[in-house]
Amino acid sequence: MNQKIVFLDIDGTLADRNRIPSSARRACREARKNGHLLYICTGRPLIQISSQILKMGFDGVVSSGGACIETANTDKVRKILFQASFEEKTVRRLLDYLNAGKTPYMVELSDKVLAGPYLKPWLERVYTSRSWNLRMFMEKLFMRFFFRRLVAGEPSAEEDVCKVVFMESGGPTFEDIKREFGDECELFRNSIPIQNMKGGEISPRGIHKGAALEKVAAYHGIAREDTIALGDSDNDRTMLECAGVGIAMGNADEALKQRADDVTDTLENHGLAKAFKKYGLLGT
Repeated sequence: MNQKIVFLDIDGTLADRNRIPSSARRACREARKNGHLLYICTGRPLIQISSQILKMGFDGVVSSGGACIETANTDKVRKILFQASFEEKTVRRLLDYLNAGKTPYMVELSDKVLAGPYLKPWLERVYTSRSWNLRMFMEKLFMRFFFRRLVAGEPSAEEDVCKVVFMESGGPTFEDIKREFGDECELFRNSIPIQNMKGGEISPRGIHKGAALEKVAAYHGIAREDTIALGDSDNDRTMLECAGVGIAMGNADEALKQRADDVTDTLENHGLAKAFKKYGLLGT
């Protein structure tokens, strides 16, 4: 069997709020043992990927929705293959627009995440408005992890911005922002696994998971038809469309399922491991 490269989204595909099913751990370990390459391909910046995920051992990481690509086993020294950033004038206009609408947002750089002026008040409202049950408790724990390393402030002219993540909070909607910036940026619905959270991700034009998949395959000299991608959200769409086989999780957005080549089971019902087995990554 030809060597494959498998691209895995994190949230809703590999993990549920950083909790990885044991079946997924075993499947990833066995696929790599069988000679296949595994890349994380996530909207998260590297700093917001938990160490327990990285310590599983992957052949590389695509982070910030395709803006950053690193190769080599992630529990060793990594090599940067690619890094993209916005033009400074685009960042300035974008942040001015979001601030004018009092929109909560985060700015992702290669080594840190900056919090816009309206993010902290929004987080405080979210924390205090949740009812007390186990699901909400787990969401709050995840939110504290996800937002734990935020630094207040805006990027300087010398800093390269990889991506901007915003939340809808009574100001501009996703559709408003797409109308304003869609010609010069890539916009996707956000995939942060928190109930009722609405918002989106904004990347430089031409930067998305599908383009990253093509760059990684070319680097390893592997044909596109020997690539497999698994995802569950809007920002996985280009990745599934570009892969030789694009697989939507059973818990994926319905629109993504319609675009996928195949649909596996849900994350909780061992969807990742079932897909690996179906496509021969685990051997006989």
